[in-house]
Amino acid sequence: MITGEKRKFYYRNKEKTDVLQAAVREEQTQNGTHSKEGAFYEELLEFAVSLANKLQACGAETYRVEETINRIIGAYGIERVDAFVIPGSIMASLETDEGQIITKIRRLKGGETMLDGIERYSALSRRICAEKPDMQTARRMLRETEQKVCRYSTPVYYLSAFLIGVGFGIFFGGGILEALAAGLCGLAIGGSLRFMGKLHANTFFTSFVCSFILGFLANLLAAIRVCGNADIAVIGAIMILVPGFLFTNSLRDIIYGDTMSGLNRLVQVMLIAVALAFGTNAGVILARIIFPWISMTAVPIDHALWVQCIAGLIGTLGFGLMFNMHGRGIPFALLGSIISWPVCVLCMRLGTPEPIAYLFGAAASSLYAEIMARIRKFPATSYLMCALVPLIPGSGIYYTMDFIRRGVLSEAYAKGMTTAAIAGCMAVGVLLVSTMFRMWGVWKKNRKKKA
Repeated sequence: MITGEKRKFYYRNKEKTDVLQAAVREEQTQNGTHSKEGAFYEELLEFAVSLANKLQACGAETYRVEETINRIIGAYGIERVDAFVIPGSIMASLETDEGQIITKIRRLKGGETMLDGIERYSALSRRICAEKPDMQTARRMLRETEQKVCRYSTPVYYLSAFLIGVGFGIFFGGGILEALAAGLCGLAIGGSLRFMGKLHANTFFTSFVCSFILGFLANLLAAIRVCGNADIAVIGAIMILVPGFLFTNSLRDIIYGDTMSGLNRLVQVMLIAVALAFGTNAGVILARIIFPWISMTAVPIDHALWVQCIAGLIGTLGFGLMFNMHGRGIPFALLGSIISWPVCVLCMRLGTPEPIAYLFGAAASSLYAEIMARIRKFPATSYLMCALVPLIPGSGIYYTMDFIRRGVLSEAYAKGMTTAAIAGCMAVGVLLVSTMFRMWGVWKKNRKKKA
């Protein structure tokens, strides 16, 4: 316990310390050193956080956002830097040579996946670290980069939604009619997402409404004989809504050590999954009450591997357009989808358990992405996301929801656990390869320093 005498002693000495620090700051200000250096530290930290915030708004990974802050500030010779990033928030601080702590906090209220933005802002970060311009020039470069970030037009956006539905309608065992129905459902989802976005609806409500429209429309198309298997139409189009990347990234963050970020993403995944389950089931039940003659006996087609690869490529192209992927790297990014799925299928045909087969497929995707990133000097994110698209367990998530709707809880539990195991193994596969490349990069950097 602090006695009265100790408390008086503490406050007397604190007052002396405050007076002394104020005198030192006044002397530094008179000499012109404190104001200039203090302003530089403030501007540097503000710029680093602003650039990191742009990356986060484009959907960059947690570690990339943190490393951007550390590298930019470190490039100017400041080593005492701390950055903490969780989805939607950035906290960063640095310590000046005088021992002053400067902190910046930035809140992100919205964002979307913009692969072109990730590439451009990452390139700007490397350029800043190499050239070390003054802060006025750096801010001008950031504004110029922001103006150059490309966004596809509305017709291309709807084309991407249609391609995702068509591609994965075939990929998951549908015929031409099922693929067409899935494409039409994709268009409906794309329009619903745009409309809900204009109303600033939250993610849970948006997912519920879009999945309800999807479930009802797919069964309506089956009722009027546009397609013979409504489930395939739902599975193909629901890939637009399934938080597959978010689920994989959440597990990857947890495994990598970014526990807070990973748990935050995982909670988002669970909320979206619940919304999709309720929305889709409500739409399907309503449609089958209104149209009781809908056939439920259609069996998915077991397509040849080359057909699955082409269908996966079409669906991946749709995701690439929806995520605003631009430039000459598009063909190289799409090539990853043709690599990952055959590796996974080959492993399963050799008797490998399904989750482990997905691990090898994800590892092959990550290996390809890391190699292409170093060849073309672009972030691995674009190549990795495209390569992972065919591996997203969209059908597993849908059938888990369908078993719940039908009350077959044991089947729902088994399918749900398998789907979760697949997502976890995918995260491990990506993390193993990316970690090895990062360790190799650190080893090369240390070797250069010693030389």
